[in-house]
Amino acid sequence: MKFNNIKITIFKELRGIIRDRKSLQKLILYPLMIPLVILLFGLLFDSVNESTYKVGINYALTTEEQEIIKKLDNISMKQYNNKRSLEKAYNQGKISGYIIKDDNTYKIYADTSQNSGEIVISMTNVYLDSYNQILGKTYLIKNNIDPNKVFNSIIIQEHTLTKDESNVMTNIVFSMIMTYLIMIVIMVCVVVVTDATSGEKERGTLETILTFPIRTSELVLGKYLATSILSFIIGLIAYLSSIPTFFIGKEFFTSYKDITFNTNINTVLLVIFVILLTSLLSSGVCMALAGKAKTYKEAQSSLQFITILPMIPYFLRFMEIDNYIFNLIPIANCGGALNDIVANTINGKTLLTIIVTTIIYTIIILMYISKQYQKEETLFS
Repeated sequence: MKFNNIKITIFKELRGIIRDRKSLQKLILYPLMIPLVILLFGLLFDSVNESTYKVGINYALTTEEQEIIKKLDNISMKQYNNKRSLEKAYNQGKISGYIIKDDNTYKIYADTSQNSGEIVISMTNVYLDSYNQILGKTYLIKNNIDPNKVFNSIIIQEHTLTKDESNVMTNIVFSMIMTYLIMIVIMVCVVVVTDATSGEKERGTLETILTFPIRTSELVLGKYLATSILSFIIGLIAYLSSIPTFFIGKEFFTSYKDITFNTNINTVLLVIFVILLTSLLSSGVCMALAGKAKTYKEAQSSLQFITILPMIPYFLRFMEIDNYIFNLIPIANCGGALNDIVANTINGKTLLTIIVTTIIYTIIILMYISKQYQKEETLFS
């Protein structure tokens, strides 16, 4: 096997991508997705936190109720004459929900299928529970009963078990960013591989190349390495661009103030290593699947499902499912590893399992590709 032939093939594939405007535009846009998502999430979270939800009521607030409402964030009360006027205001979007008081019964109306409705339900329950306690204490005092013996019979202390004090948004943001990062690596592989294999079959250039003094193994290895190199570079750019974007976000968005982005040298190097492993494995998987395709479109279709794999760790984290067997899922386990590394929750056993299995998968895929591309039906189908 001649290294020079492999090197020529690598440069040929990379040069072909650079000259193709559509492919080049995609490769430029992919890394920009990460900073864009980070900034959009910051804007979204801030807008939710700063929003004030108006709740309609059909009664006048007491002095105690007014004091409770003032202490609550993101909610205000507006009085209407009757139920019909409340329904009309809700349908016109003037209020996010409403409360109808009938004697001592407070009926809360809100659309819980929407985020605003969930917030209205939650906040109004806090307000009514607080007001209910005030009424209860007032009643006890009037009857010469110490309210502390009724309401403070037990002492409740909360102790968080999380390793850091960052807010809930941290896990959401990190999970989304790492999911997109793995998806970007895969999408780059899809773009390069479809053109390097099925694209050349359709154009008839593959047959011409094989007439040159180059072995099939050298050609395939060159295409594989070109795909791996380019996907790794784009993935690396996407990750490195996320670091300054997070620090910029901390300056402009209050929801990012408590987020700690782990940027020590060991973490950065570990993330880069996992991106490299992902690139090597994804390139192999894409080449193996594209080799079976007869046309460019068929190759694209067969490779699309791979982009779904990085979403598995995100949904597992969202549903709080922690099963060690999921660390064995190829490509998806790399996304889970990046999540845990950046969030500083990774353990040595899990990381070692992911690294070893990914290396084994990559070796198996390369062995399969070397045999697959020796067959004429793969090269000339």
